[in-house]
Amino acid sequence: MNILTPQVMYFVYGFYVLLFGTCIYMLRSHQDHTGERLNGNLYLSLTAILFIFCTVFVVDYTIATVHPNLIFFTAAKTGNYKPLVDFLMFDIENIATHAIEQLISVLVNVTAECMLIHRCYAIWSFRKRVVLPLIAASFITNALGIVCAITLIIGTTESNYAAFRVSQVTNGVYNICSAIVNGMLTLLTAGRIWWIRRQVRAHGTFSSDTFVQAVSKIILESGMIYPFFTVVALIVTNTSTPSILPFDFFPLTVLSAGIAPTLIIIRARLGKNVESLQDMISDFRFTSQESPREVTTRSRAQVYPVSMEPAETGGSEEQVINRKEAQDIAV
Repeated sequence: MNILTPQVMYFVYGFYVLLFGTCIYMLRSHQDHTGERLNGNLYLSLTAILFIFCTVFVVDYTIATVHPNLIFFTAAKTGNYKPLVDFLMFDIENIATHAIEQLISVLVNVTAECMLIHRCYAIWSFRKRVVLPLIAASFITNALGIVCAITLIIGTTESNYAAFRVSQVTNGVYNICSAIVNGMLTLLTAGRIWWIRRQVRAHGTFSSDTFVQAVSKIILESGMIYPFFTVVALIVTNTSTPSILPFDFFPLTVLSAGIAPTLIIIRARLGKNVESLQDMISDFRFTSQESPREVTTRSRAQVYPVSMEPAETGGSEEQVINRKEAQDIAV
């Protein structure tokens, strides 16, 4: 029994519990506007569902890890190998735990992608041409995952080698497609965050950020943790044999799917996410559009008589002052 994998899984799950509690507290408070309240309720529901799925996975993975070792230990201690033979040939509990493990991982992926795709959709200014391909790719990928879980149950319960082989192939295709989809989603999100920060920095804001700080913020805000562990799990699983596999990254992959969007929500509630920078860019654009009008007004006031100024500038002196005050507030 590899003791390291459950220990790391429990440690990461404990960290996830703290994040979940903090996230729920923040989502339940400071919802002043109607739109903010609706988004808060949406993310509250998805975050709770994601946490429940991850908790079920931790319990199921623990049972799947401990149960076989108890069977082997009992057989070696008592000398009665019939329970061991029954376990290896056909064991309902073993089949159920592996089926639930596969199905829960797909459901966790579906929930996490819903949150991350909505996040990408929001920071891309709600552009449908960005989000629709991601939704289609996510639907196809998770459909493969569900097919994999069904064929795994059929192949194991009915001792159907063909169905079991199909489940193995489907599982490999599902993992690869999931890594690609989440990688594309992360690149789109991270690229947009980088562009927004670059626009803000061009106006002299946040110039004190170092390269490491900027990269760490992009990693946290784009949900890059999830595809990173997915790729690592694929590489380790396909380059090592089960006998020499030092660590199982599969539990960390599932838990990272819950941690990544939870971290994003916490940063958003703390006001450290990229949405706060998008408001700055809007203010900068508003100011840049208003500034030429102010300069034109002043130059014309120097050339033409005072009686012609309202007709030429399109407003009275009071309107000019009001525009100047609006610009000062935006800055």
